[in-house]
Amino acid sequence: MAGVSTESLKKVEQVLAANIGANPDHLAQELFAVVDVLDENGGLRRGLTDPSRSADSRASICSTIFGGKISESAIKVVQAAASARWSNERDLADSLEQAAVEASAYSAEANNGVQGLENVINELLTFINSVDDLAEAQTALTEERASNDAKQKLALVLGGNPQSAEGKLLIERVAKAPRGATPARLAEKFVDIIVKQQNRSIARVSTARPLSEAQIEKLRSGLSKAYGKELKLDISVDPSLIGGLRVQVGDDMMDGTVQTRLSDLNRALTQR
Repeated sequence: MAGVSTESLKKVEQVLAANIGANPDHLAQELFAVVDVLDENGGLRRGLTDPSRSADSRASICSTIFGGKISESAIKVVQAAASARWSNERDLADSLEQAAVEASAYSAEANNGVQGLENVINELLTFINSVDDLAEAQTALTEERASNDAKQKLALVLGGNPQSAEGKLLIERVAKAPRGATPARLAEKFVDIIVKQQNRSIARVSTARPLSEAQIEKLRSGLSKAYGKELKLDISVDPSLIGGLRVQVGDDMMDGTVQTRLSDLNRALTQR
C-alpha cells in the first residue's frame, strides 16, 4: 500500500485495537469472511471504495450487507475500512486481511503473552520452510482441481500440525485463499504482520552496565504501566553508552544515555 491507503490502514488498525473484544480469534475469522465476500463481489467492492459516495453512505452499505451476520466489533472495523479512502479498490480487502491477521495476533498474545506470538510465528515458518523445500507441496497447494478442504489438511501437515488455534487458522487461510499469491508467500506476509505486533510487546533495553534484579523489575513495572500491558524486556549491555538507558518499544524510542546527551551537546556547540 502507498499514499492515502497507508494512512487509511492506520485508522483501521486503531479501530481494531479499540474493538478487539474478548474473542479476537473469532473476530479474525469474521474479517477473513468479509475479505472473501469482497473478493467475490466486484460490485460491492467498487461501491465501498467509490469516492463519489460519502463515508457515511459507504458505512451504511456495510451495515446493510453484514449487519446481523458478523459481530458488532467486526462491523465497526469493516465500516472504518469502508469509510476510508484507498488508492485502489483492492486495498480495502487487503486492509481487512491485515486486520484479521492482527486480530489473530491479539488472540495469541492474550492467551500466552509474547510467547504466544512466537509460537504462531514458528508455526507459520515451519509451513513456509516445508513448502519451499518440497516442490510437490507447492504444486499440490496450487492445484486448481484440489478441494479447499484437501489443501487445508495438507497445509496443516506441512505446518507441523500447529498447536495454537491462531496458527491453525492462519495456515488454513493461506491454503484456502492465497488471493493471487502462493500460500508460502502469503504466509510470509502474515509473519511480517505478527512480528510487528510482537515488537510492540517487547521493550528492547540497552544499558551501559548490567541492571540489578530490582532495577529490572522497576523498569518492567513502569513500562508495562505506561503501555497498558505486560512487556517482555530484551536487555543488552553496551559500555559505549557510558551511562543511562535506551529503550525501544515498537516505533517508540526513549534515549536517556550519556552518549546521546554528549552527542547532542557536541552538536549544539558546533552549530554556534
